[in-house]
Amino acid sequence: MFRRSDRGFTLIELLVVIAIIAILAAILFPVFARAREQARKTTCLSNLKQIGTASMMYVQDYDEQYPWLMMDGRTNDDTTGLSKGLPSGPPIWQVDLEAKRGLFMEYNLQPYVKNLQMFLCPTLGGDPPKLGTDGLPLNEFGSYAYSFGGVGQVPSPAMNKIPLELFVRLLGPLLGPPYDTNNPQDFFLAGQPLARLGTPTDAVVAFCNSYGAHQGVKDAAVVPASLGGTGADETGATLAVFADGHAKFKTGKFFDLVKLVLHPLNQ
Repeated sequence: MFRRSDRGFTLIELLVVIAIIAILAAILFPVFARAREQARKTTCLSNLKQIGTASMMYVQDYDEQYPWLMMDGRTNDDTTGLSKGLPSGPPIWQVDLEAKRGLFMEYNLQPYVKNLQMFLCPTLGGDPPKLGTDGLPLNEFGSYAYSFGGVGQVPSPAMNKIPLELFVRLLGPLLGPPYDTNNPQDFFLAGQPLARLGTPTDAVVAFCNSYGAHQGVKDAAVVPASLGGTGADETGATLAVFADGHAKFKTGKFFDLVKLVLHPLNQ
């Protein structure tokens, strides 16, 4: 007769196995996270290319002029002709989006994109879209910033409650030539004719609205302390689509990214 052995794993053996699993997890989880973010960046880049294509189609339909982007209380009901041009006068920042529709990228380009998800970066996300009876969005819900400051002779609207004029004039001297023109209309293509673009390969149409998310850091860690950041001087990143339709991913310090999105139109 043979006696059955009841011997199991010892505590030391269990601890060794747990330690091995923990080491493997520590090695593999960052790899999985990077792979997932790479997939998100690919989707974001694809979204921006679609937005760039939509803007090119819009320009062809509207006398080679880029769409306006103003949230200033004027109606946008397709009967006023505001998509082709705005009357003169200072814009007024419109907070109540339910009352009157702003002239923003999601509204102007949706007829060409036909997919609300194209305006949402999978890394950043966005707000829920609010749709009007015509199926077009009533709010600026997406993840992407449109190059909206250049509106011809009409003064630029506010951006995050900071006048674009002040934003450009503050950064211009820091960036140096050719960025120190002291004129916001030199940098943003909204409302501008196609002929205004000296180098379409450098003129940004839209970009992913974060300095740090695609690098896994906070925006404040990328922005210098003198401009409201933490001063950590982290390397950030953004994705942008240009007037010729190509899109790219760029990493760099804060001023590198600002130069990307503020390249003068007439250069």
